[in-house]
Amino acid sequence: MIRSLLVLAVLLASNAAGAVGRPSFDPHIGAQLGLDKVFRDASGREGQLSEILGGRPALVIFGYDKCPNLCGVTQQAVASDLNKTGLDPQTYRALFVSIDPSETTQDAITARAEVAPSAGEEGLAAWRFLTSADDSGAALAAEAGITFDRRDRIAQYVHPIAVIALTPQGRIARVLPALNFEPRDLKLALVEASAGRLGSIADHIFLLCAGFDTSKGQYTSAIEAAVKMAGAATLLGLGVSLFILTRRRRV
Repeated sequence: MIRSLLVLAVLLASNAAGAVGRPSFDPHIGAQLGLDKVFRDASGREGQLSEILGGRPALVIFGYDKCPNLCGVTQQAVASDLNKTGLDPQTYRALFVSIDPSETTQDAITARAEVAPSAGEEGLAAWRFLTSADDSGAALAAEAGITFDRRDRIAQYVHPIAVIALTPQGRIARVLPALNFEPRDLKLALVEASAGRLGSIADHIFLLCAGFDTSKGQYTSAIEAAVKMAGAATLLGLGVSLFILTRRRRV
């Protein structure tokens, strides 16, 4: 509820700042992102995406470090919820990829410092804040199905925001809507992206018995889905019974 109110408040603020476009967001499960693209992290170290992943699954957020809207809120929500997953931060990556080629290492350092209180010292080890002067961030976003619009008048980007789970090989495994996730969703997305390398036996059993509800952006167990269907069927049956009884009385 609190997250939903934050989203509403940010969107209202964006509308007040100027007309907001609606760039597209059309990621495809299984899409391959370019592992050869080079980025610089907050430490100033450069490396290809393949090196940054280092054989780990990752949660990826595209945005820009100076974003006054949802980027920071999403980073902090992900950082906080990852701490509740029970996963070892050394076994996965959390990547924030800037789509703004003008952003520098100093911008990445500032963004990292703002996330640090939510991530904690141990959780922060998984995070990488990536910039690129050659539009590698924008190109990677395009491969993920994201388009955005630069609004020079207000010095902002209008862009979709979501959390994308990547396999260690750089393929899209799952997409979670921003701020509409729970710690369990982040954990299962990483477990799924890891192809069985992360998570407990219970997590893998749940994935076998679960589906991903795209309308909610959350994992839903088969039992939960069955209960909902049974409830709907019961209500339908009661409705039909009442209708038949009402007609009989009239006759």
